[in-house]
Amino acid sequence: MNKWKNLKIGKQTIDDLIKQMKYTAFNARSLGEAVDIIEKMITDKNCVKFLGLSGALVPSGMRLCIVEMIKRNWIDIIVSTGANITHDIAQCFGETYDQIDPEYVDDLELRKKGFDRIYDLVSPVETMETMENNILEILNKIDEKEYSTFELLNEIGKHLNDNQSIVRNAHLNKVKLIVPAFIDSVLGLQVWVNSQTRNLKVNEFKDLGYVVNLNFDLKKKGKNTGCLILGGGVPKNFILQSVLMADKPHKYVVQITTDTPHYGGLSGATLKEALSWGKVDEKSLFTTVYCDTTIALPLIVNSLIERL
Repeated sequence: MNKWKNLKIGKQTIDDLIKQMKYTAFNARSLGEAVDIIEKMITDKNCVKFLGLSGALVPSGMRLCIVEMIKRNWIDIIVSTGANITHDIAQCFGETYDQIDPEYVDDLELRKKGFDRIYDLVSPVETMETMENNILEILNKIDEKEYSTFELLNEIGKHLNDNQSIVRNAHLNKVKLIVPAFIDSVLGLQVWVNSQTRNLKVNEFKDLGYVVNLNFDLKKKGKNTGCLILGGGVPKNFILQSVLMADKPHKYVVQITTDTPHYGGLSGATLKEALSWGKVDEKSLFTTVYCDTTIALPLIVNSLIERL
């Protein structure tokens, strides 16, 4: 049991603020505790570190937070939705966004004017079309064979020139980038288009086989796994279920979510519930922060940069 303290306000670093928040209550306390767990995870030399990405994190402006984590070797494996990777690649070819007021927007009018909407952002349709044309050119340069998603994205990363790209930096830093629901994205659609005339295939079982075998190998070597899960959905489930066959619970887990557990959805499922599945155990360090990821992630990353 820790001693409660009033939060002090004034000139201080982000990390100073986060350290204070740990001694308050509610989600401020959870965020302070989460940063401590992530610090332990990324400084554990015997730990393979996962990052789960869901929601519209790349369009929301979180791209460079993720790139910073890659460059600092805080992450070994990223498990993402296809949408985030699609938008990352689209930004490499000029995709831009403008802010709008979601309460007063006319979506039919946006459609007529050639804009796609992501809550309070809009993007010109032609920027996604430019991405589609460029990705097809890249795919035509890649050898025809069967790839896991991380193998294919590594090949794509070789052909990207944007140093702010998640895909490019994953390639440069040997971070495996897995997209379990690959076909559920514009990128997956374009790979399918390419596969109609070329023998280029994606086999997601290769991704699953990789993480399952990895956990058996880590268990044999007495090494750990940990994860920072941003949102929920398929990336969360993929990361947590990857330890089941080897019966090797994650040692560190931090979940940032706005979903609540009582609707029964995976995104809101508590990490305490994960105890019953063996995804974590009594020795694991875990916490959930109920917060918008676009608020929590910049605070977490900046706090850890200052701390480490």
